[in-house]
Amino acid sequence: MSGRVRNFRRRADTDDNDDDNNNNTEQTTTTTTTKKPQSKPPPTTTTTQKPKKPSLLSFADDESTDDTPPIPRRSSNPTSSRSFQGRIALIGEKNEIKKGVFEDVVVDVSKTKGRKETEIGLSDNSGVDEEDDEDKMWEEEQVRKGLGKRIDEGVVGRGVSGSSVPSMVQSVQQRVVYPTVPVTSYSSGSGGLSIGGSVGWSAGSDTLSISQQAELSKKALLESVRRLKETHNRTLTSLTKTDEILADSLAKVTSLEIALAAADEKFIFMQKLRDYVSVICDFLQDKAPFIEELEYQMQKLHKERAEAIFERRTADSNDELTEIEASVNAAMAVFNKGGTTTSMVEAASTAAQAALTASRESKNLPVKLDEFGRDVNLQNRMDMKRRAEARQRRKARSESKRMSAMEIDGLIEGESSTDESDGDSSAYESNRDQLLELAGQIFSDADEEFSQLSFVKEKFEFWKKEYASSYRDAYMSLSISAIFSPYVRLELLKWDPLHQDSDFFDMKWHGLLYDYGMPDDKSEVNPDDADVNLVPDLVEKVAVPILQHELAHCWDMLSTKETKNAVSATNLVFTYVPLSSKAVVELVSVLHDRLSEAVSHLMVPTWNTYVLKAVPNAARFAAYSFGTAIRLLRNICLWNNILSISVLEKLALDELLSGKILPHLRSIQSNVDDAITRTERVVASISGVWSGPKVTGDRSPRLQPMVDYLIVLGRLLEKKQSYSGKNGLARRLKKMLVELNEYDHARHISRTFNLKEAL
Repeated sequence: MSGRVRNFRRRADTDDNDDDNNNNTEQTTTTTTTKKPQSKPPPTTTTTQKPKKPSLLSFADDESTDDTPPIPRRSSNPTSSRSFQGRIALIGEKNEIKKGVFEDVVVDVSKTKGRKETEIGLSDNSGVDEEDDEDKMWEEEQVRKGLGKRIDEGVVGRGVSGSSVPSMVQSVQQRVVYPTVPVTSYSSGSGGLSIGGSVGWSAGSDTLSISQQAELSKKALLESVRRLKETHNRTLTSLTKTDEILADSLAKVTSLEIALAAADEKFIFMQKLRDYVSVICDFLQDKAPFIEELEYQMQKLHKERAEAIFERRTADSNDELTEIEASVNAAMAVFNKGGTTTSMVEAASTAAQAALTASRESKNLPVKLDEFGRDVNLQNRMDMKRRAEARQRRKARSESKRMSAMEIDGLIEGESSTDESDGDSSAYESNRDQLLELAGQIFSDADEEFSQLSFVKEKFEFWKKEYASSYRDAYMSLSISAIFSPYVRLELLKWDPLHQDSDFFDMKWHGLLYDYGMPDDKSEVNPDDADVNLVPDLVEKVAVPILQHELAHCWDMLSTKETKNAVSATNLVFTYVPLSSKAVVELVSVLHDRLSEAVSHLMVPTWNTYVLKAVPNAARFAAYSFGTAIRLLRNICLWNNILSISVLEKLALDELLSGKILPHLRSIQSNVDDAITRTERVVASISGVWSGPKVTGDRSPRLQPMVDYLIVLGRLLEKKQSYSGKNGLARRLKKMLVELNEYDHARHISRTFNLKEAL
């Protein structure tokens, strides 16, 4: 039992004791002769035996917390002693309509006694129902006591304002739920009036009039209406919030249903994707050896083609050089003995011819039999004869091409190359087509979703766009290139970077993977997305090794066409792969080694003009060797945007120009016309890098030997007084000095030869 109920019952017991004491006092002390009505009070029971009634005793909260002791009742006042009998009973018939505390406030005082007697009679007749209504009677008794006590306190406390009564009535109305009983009124001996069982007043100056009671009731009703409206408003507000919460709950339920459906779809997709990834990994693992074998065969085919060209060129050069060197040695021996007179030139020519004949006879290897009677040198003689015949055919076939190129471009002997024969090209193309046909059948035994790159890309791209978090958690950006690389490697079998100037944009794999995983709006691309580097990763892992192998084993450094294609391919991969990449560093290292090797193996003869006249084919061989050197110099300059300028100067200017070309030019400087022509080819080959109008700034100090040679040619030309074409040669010489930014020497040439043209 709560503290409120215990406190309330304690006070109810105290009131009962006070009433009994007051009644005893009145019986012993009163002297009046008026007979007190014998009204039967409502049956009561012991307070301590009543059960807890929180719904009817809730109004006692204020009483239980009020520490102020109740005001004692005045026993000396007869009216006060009869206050209990003056209260209106709240007990009525069971079938009467429930009425409020202040209903039926207009009561006829003259009928009080009769109503009281009627109530007593009803009470006697309802004896059989007392036991059934015991709880209800006990509750109403406690209510009457509580209301009577509060009214008594209001009467005794004269200082209490009139506004306290409505608040008391309001408190009672708010806290007490009354049962359905009729309103009863009875009069005390003093004629006091009690209305609704809630307020009792004694006759005298403290009695409230009907209008005052009506005003109090009106105020109580208005306050109840006001509170009802507030409760209604709060209820509406709560209803609105409840509707909002309900709508939000429904939205959450819908969202959860959608999320559940999405999770179901994701689960199904992930299960299928797991199986797909497992199958495709096994599939690519099985196909990897076949792809590697095709790559090896294609690289071998390219290498064999390059080696065949290089070996044939080397063999032709060695065969011709062997014959010419013997003749040159014989002619030099004659010149060293007798000088350079006309008769000595003729003698040197005869000696050179004899040496050439002897050299050719020495190549005819004698018959040498082995233990089985076979000629060991027969195969060697047949190879030499075959090379000589093939060399003559190539020379005859390319002579017209070479001459037309020289007339159009101003090239000299050796600057253009036609080392590759038509037979070699046709054999290479046939083998290449066979390999590509096999490559097309590698994935032919699989379904399209495994054999076609477009289907594989669509599968993983859908995963990334729909379930980006799981795609990221699986670190697919690190492994997706390994899945796509077999398809890229098969397509790059067609890529021949030395003989085709092709771009990755023209390839199918690049078009499919260039925008892999990218949003439709390119402006929304996340720079932190690792798949942005998918194509660069594939270029670095697949394309760069192919190009490196081609440069290391298949590149002909003397071929201008192959060099241009190699430069284009290198610039192409540099647009995708950073220069700090290990693959790029290795590629540049291979490039430098091959160029340095080509320069070191190059031989340019330094025979003087007398030897060139005396020895047959010596002038042609020297011109061809010089043209080859110019071709190599021009090819080295093509790498100016890839190799550093210091590396280029070391290769082109120091090792090739100063070490190979200038010695040859000095050996023929007595023939000023030929020397100026060949020097022009040197200046033209370095144009755009160290010479020409596009070159600004100071001249490289490593070009000083070239400038010195031009000055020497100017002095030699100045000494030729009766030379008919001297002014034309002087203009050509001046032009070369201007291209080398040597304006002072160019002005000197103009003054010396009276040239009127501006620089």
